[in-house]
Amino acid sequence: MIVNKIGSGSGAVTSDPAGIDCGGTCSADFINDSTVTLTAVASAGSGFMGWSGAGCSGIGTCTVTMDGAKSVTASFVPVA
Repeated sequence: MIVNKIGSGSGAVTSDPAGIDCGGTCSADFINDSTVTLTAVASAGSGFMGWSGAGCSGIGTCTVTMDGAKSVTASFVPVA
């Protein structure tokens, strides 16, 4: 799985099970047919605007079934 972060804001994305900790590690291999839950947390002064890719949308957690290569994008923007 690859996680891309876009936008001019900042934040972190983590996975359960562990592997993604983005900040630093934005890609990881997971067991085929496993379920991975991604969580995004915006940094101070930023807001999380949502997910795209791999069937994810909205601002809650993103749950992905690993039945092939997956790419997910997390969007962060600055807030006043």
